[in-house]
Amino acid sequence: MANLKIVLVGGGSFAWTPRLVGNILQNDFLNGSEVVLYDVNPETLALTYQLCQQYRELSGADVRIIQTTDQTEALSGADAVVVTITTGGLRAMAHDLEIPEKYGIYQMVGDTVGPGGLSRSLRNVPVFLNLARAMETHCPGGWMLNCSNPLSALTRVVDRETSVRTVGVCHGVPNVAKNFAQFFGVDIASCSYVNTGIDHCAWFTEFVVNGRPAMEQLKEMGVEDWLALDPEAAEQDGTFAGLSRLRCGIRVGLDLGALPAIGDRHLFEFLPGYLNDEDAMAKHGLVRTSVADREKGKVDAQKRLEELVKGTGELQLPDSSDDVAAWIAALYGGPPVEDNLNAPNIGQVPQLPEGAVVETRGVLDATGYRPLVSPMPEPIEAIVRPHAVREELTVDAALEGSFEKALSAMVSDPLVRNAEDARPLLEELVAANREFLPQFE
Repeated sequence: MANLKIVLVGGGSFAWTPRLVGNILQNDFLNGSEVVLYDVNPETLALTYQLCQQYRELSGADVRIIQTTDQTEALSGADAVVVTITTGGLRAMAHDLEIPEKYGIYQMVGDTVGPGGLSRSLRNVPVFLNLARAMETHCPGGWMLNCSNPLSALTRVVDRETSVRTVGVCHGVPNVAKNFAQFFGVDIASCSYVNTGIDHCAWFTEFVVNGRPAMEQLKEMGVEDWLALDPEAAEQDGTFAGLSRLRCGIRVGLDLGALPAIGDRHLFEFLPGYLNDEDAMAKHGLVRTSVADREKGKVDAQKRLEELVKGTGELQLPDSSDDVAAWIAALYGGPPVEDNLNAPNIGQVPQLPEGAVVETRGVLDATGYRPLVSPMPEPIEAIVRPHAVREELTVDAALEGSFEKALSAMVSDPLVRNAEDARPLLEELVAANREFLPQFE
């Protein structure tokens, strides 16, 4: 039994907090711990707090849950700080998507790379640095587990600029591995794989199912014929429909000699040739997630939480794709965990810069994290390395309030097809986000 203080920064999140708290309550090692829900929005915080108290009663776990809007109170003496925030929320994200679209730039998510990822970084990097500085003061021995996007840039600034120990959490790669396992009709334990890359641009350089390479088996099953179908026919295909969200990645991966370790909606913002226009996206079955979709999702989530709190819905402990509870337990003496890590490069990907936040498998235990060496073949490096370099430039721009460095990152991003559009596009994004970008004044 542990006696840890676990802080959820963004504790009023309807999407993250219920499943993270449910995850913690179901981890026996964390019995005796305190979970602090911290958020600057007292209204949403009150709702998630009520629900989490009901989860606690349902679980019978010996875990204390408190809520606060005071950062010092939240962080003081914390052992683990889990961060699920985005500065500016959906209102700012609307600018990230809509302004680039005026210039013919289409983003399916817009939270990692491209103009949207850059804009989001400029808003969030200083906030993460301030949070990490506060941790240095109030909980200098604590771990930060970052779930927020752009995950690599935000994890990087904390590691580069502060003494806070940090690692990034993303469920994308494990979920894709399970997707392949399900497709082949096996348990994930029957699969072995090596993944390498950066967050949202990750690749399986090896994926073996029951002792045979998955790519070899896919070809034997006729995957190339499936890839030649139009999107609607592909989704109806009796054999391969279960891989539809990976279809474009598989198509490119066959030429690269690797399989995608992340879904198309994220991956193809790094490979934007398929996003030139709406017809091209439709041709390949690529669908954008709009702010309207996200707003509806938030409204629906709030409604579900309110029903549960009122007792009009069936209360069950939620599952979580991210086993953050196991990570925290491992870091503080519980059972070691092997999982997908976004961690500073200490040699696990020799082809990428030292310190860049890279995505590989790794082990967490009471000594910290130990990433597995996962070399990157040259075809994958040709895609990934420019983004890792650009990410460092983006962090510099955000910290320095440097328009010129931000412009350099914008001009060099492959999503920006016309370099002459970069300056006016960046000017519009900075103007639209002015209230969240004091460093640019």
